[in-house]
Amino acid sequence: MALFLAIDLGTTGCRSMVIEDSLRQLSGSYMEYPLFTPQKNWVEQNAEDWWRCTVETAKQAIFKAGVDADQIDAISVSSQGITFVPVDRELKPLCRALTWLDGRAEEQTQWIKQSLGELDMFRLTGKPVLSCYMLPKLLWLRDNAPYLFRTAWKYLMPLDYLMAKLTGRCITDHTMASGTLMYDIRNHCWSSQVLQACGIDPDKLPELLWSGANAGPLCAQAAAELGLREDCVVAVGAQDQRCASLGAGLADGVMTVSLGTAAAICKLWKAPPDTDDMRIGWSAYLSDTTWVTEGVLSTAATCLRWVRDTMFPGADYTLVSREASEAHRRGSRMLFYPYMSGPTSPDNYPDSTGCFYGVDLGAKRGDFALAVMEGVAFQIRILLEAMNAYPAVREIVLFGGGAKSDIWPQIIADVTGLTVRIPQSEEAGVTGAAILAGIASGHFHADIPPALPIARTIHPSDRRENYAKQYADYRSIEKKLWAQGGTVK
Repeated sequence: MALFLAIDLGTTGCRSMVIEDSLRQLSGSYMEYPLFTPQKNWVEQNAEDWWRCTVETAKQAIFKAGVDADQIDAISVSSQGITFVPVDRELKPLCRALTWLDGRAEEQTQWIKQSLGELDMFRLTGKPVLSCYMLPKLLWLRDNAPYLFRTAWKYLMPLDYLMAKLTGRCITDHTMASGTLMYDIRNHCWSSQVLQACGIDPDKLPELLWSGANAGPLCAQAAAELGLREDCVVAVGAQDQRCASLGAGLADGVMTVSLGTAAAICKLWKAPPDTDDMRIGWSAYLSDTTWVTEGVLSTAATCLRWVRDTMFPGADYTLVSREASEAHRRGSRMLFYPYMSGPTSPDNYPDSTGCFYGVDLGAKRGDFALAVMEGVAFQIRILLEAMNAYPAVREIVLFGGGAKSDIWPQIIADVTGLTVRIPQSEEAGVTGAAILAGIASGHFHADIPPALPIARTIHPSDRRENYAKQYADYRSIEKKLWAQGGTVK
């Protein structure tokens, strides 16, 4: 039996788990770290917290697992993307990391659009030009902190920083690079065109390797801090949603949906983008013959939590689901548009906000809960259609907090018309990191990686036809509310 240490470095916390080669999770430990907002639209993080929490949670997870640290065969990382920090040669951060939530670089975003062209950038990188990506924030650093920009040894994303601390090598993978706006998605390399146009030294970027590659053994200092063997294999990790898709079993005909605070809907492709439709972003995946499209709902399960906290004070989700089921049996037709934090893909209506439609004096709180579940399901179908998922896709693997519901997965199956499968564990991202550790150490084959076992399978019911009609109404009303000035095609 092989044992892997999997690290999940998220936006607000770090989770470490010890996982067997059967993908059984033996133990886990979690620690949070803060976000800093010193000015409007600035969202920063202390990069040293990433390593501190990695070390502490890893040691706790190994202790809880009741195994000797020498038994750990390999380690890998699932990481938040887009965030970056400039460092010196000793890997000391020169300032706080600029996170993916940071929106300060709007001026630089507009410059990229005007100077390099939105469509040309999409064709090159697979991404729309948005201020959340690394390149605009890197240009903000160039324009507003030129000394840091000029003297930094490397610009590292969270995965890169941990890989450097673990191995002494500044390495990133292709899924992380895909979130920078500096990556050539067809040729799988840093884009010399973009770097030259923006005055960015390519030597300041990390080396590109594929996820699951063997990055080498632990360096002596990391081994000492973690208590692991120096010959413990370090696998190149990946961006967290790519790790989650791997853990959940993304494949031909199988899409993955992470139904958490936000929702990420992912589809596998065997060819790079051949479309100019910029509504859906593309990413490299785990090899030079696979790509992924990802649609994101910025608020998903968090909308149901809002309903629970607002209308069901002190209650748990069991009551929320029960009353939503009662509304379902009554034939409730209330509609909900989950734009609770503004525009979301694929249509990105610029003035959109969260909206309940069809509320009358007979409405009960269960109607609101049901409307949220159905609204998120309708948005998933919108993204499936935008990704040309039909008819090739047969099923969805659904994971995350929302997948625990008794009713929500059935609604998603009925709305999309697809079979929904729910894994035994919601920890798909950290499982994906363990799979990469297994690939690098020779325990798994990259071409046929394992995936989490399935606990439940839900097939579309006879409500599917009714939902097809309701979906048509949903889209029609949506366009009347926001399409004037939006980007619906």
